[in-house]
Amino acid sequence: MIVFLHGARAYGAVERYVEAVARGVREEAVLVHPGIPQLERLPTRSLVLTDPPVTALVRLLRGLRPRLVHVTDVWPQALVAARLARVPRVLVTHHTPDLPRRDNLAGRAWWRLGWAARPEVIYTSETDRRSDGRRPSHVVPLGIDLERFAHGRAALEKDGPLVGNVARLAEQKGQRTLVEAARILGDVRVAIAGDGELRADLQGLASGLPVELLGERTDIPDLLASFDVFAFPSRFEGLCLAVIEAQAAGVPVVATPVGGIRETVVDGETGLLVPVDDAPGLARAIRRLLDDPGLARRLADEAQRRVRERFSEQRMVDETLRLYGATPTAST
Repeated sequence: MIVFLHGARAYGAVERYVEAVARGVREEAVLVHPGIPQLERLPTRSLVLTDPPVTALVRLLRGLRPRLVHVTDVWPQALVAARLARVPRVLVTHHTPDLPRRDNLAGRAWWRLGWAARPEVIYTSETDRRSDGRRPSHVVPLGIDLERFAHGRAALEKDGPLVGNVARLAEQKGQRTLVEAARILGDVRVAIAGDGELRADLQGLASGLPVELLGERTDIPDLLASFDVFAFPSRFEGLCLAVIEAQAAGVPVVATPVGGIRETVVDGETGLLVPVDDAPGLARAIRRLLDDPGLARRLADEAQRRVRERFSEQRMVDETLRLYGATPTAST
């Protein structure tokens, strides 16, 4: 038996990763999570536990007696519980090692205890493994449904160049910098899809500018098909699915050299890179791609080719199953 332990309540890129891997397992499995509707619909047996104490997790694992526990994002209490329950093998996926931490004293103590449990770490990029350096470790890049992004149909009307961004509206994602770049560009329309805690601030900052906040959207492939340039000025990342999705859709990308983005956006080969928080640099890079369609197409085509080679969801699932010592679902 394999037990997945997932502690976050949101549904986003990490949860889609959990969903894909859980669907791929061909042996008995149990998914423990805090009540995420999308995960409850999986064929995998689901147990809903909200903020369970370590003792409850220990009792659960001792009762289930799994051969392997996969903590699908860093959840220190789950790592400690797996060790106390004497689970033979414990893995954890560390999606964003660069994430700044502001823990209180108790949080810092749990963080140290979790890593003291010495789990096998799955990083989603080699860059993250080098920067974080925990051992034993493996690299399994994230993957997407490539075909979903290959056939998008433009969802937005255009009367000129359109620059797009798809991300949670948060300080991490750097949308303030994108709005400031829009102010410099002047005549270029910018569309930002997503929702989050910065929505009101961004609306104020974008007042009077050709910037549209689209809110939460489910038609991402069609949005991407509308964009002439995808701008992603994030301040820190793991391996960024939003950038990979844009590249899979054939959209030229301007991004920042943070986390795993450095592996997917190679400056001058598969996109353009600009420093973090550099609105003038971002504006110049966007303008360069808009003014040179040949360059934009060359970068987008090469990025799309590399993404199709490296970032399929099936490849991600199969590599993870090999780590489990299980038979992959299909060849990649």
